[in-house]
Amino acid sequence: MNISSCFRSIRKQGCFLSLSFIAILFCSCASQENRYFPVKNLKARESSLGFSISPPSGARWYEKHNRDSLYYLKITEEKKYSIFAKATEIHLLEKELNKNAFIQFVKEKKEIRPAQGDYRNIKFQYMADVGLSPYCVRYFQEYEDHSKKEILQSNFIIVKNSGLVCMHPKTPGNGIDMYYQESYLASENVPQKSFEDECEVFLSSLRFF
Repeated sequence: MNISSCFRSIRKQGCFLSLSFIAILFCSCASQENRYFPVKNLKARESSLGFSISPPSGARWYEKHNRDSLYYLKITEEKKYSIFAKATEIHLLEKELNKNAFIQFVKEKKEIRPAQGDYRNIKFQYMADVGLSPYCVRYFQEYEDHSKKEILQSNFIIVKNSGLVCMHPKTPGNGIDMYYQESYLASENVPQKSFEDECEVFLSSLRFF
């Protein structure tokens, strides 16, 4: 998959999971590639591109494998809160790789700008994270999503994304984009229970071989 198309599809996923949507995910009428299954073990999932990742820690996580991506969805007791994680294989031409250019490339593809629809009060931070590879960028993003006015009326959704984009240290044309997203209604302030720590386990599980 072309990295640009990967990033475009991911960046637009600022979503808030409703109970009806979750019901569809598990219904028998869903195609096999669109169904989630309970995470029954936390063993590392290996990619043929030379890396492995592990699911988020904790209970009630569900997993879906669709082409070059792994999805993880947490079922929680809070109806106005959702969290999910995703990892996608990505590819770049090695001759185009440059450390500084790579950092700017990730920033360009991940950062939501005020001109993009109903996203407001956008905060974005990013930094090089070379512990695993010379080509790794860690980022954090928070914004208000006002796009669902017909459903939420005067309310809006707080969205928080935290992610890591890394290219393989030995074959830097291949890499992984992994992140998790928390969403909750602004009227709820900070949710009573966040599962951020469980998803940080997911991000920190990345290993290259």
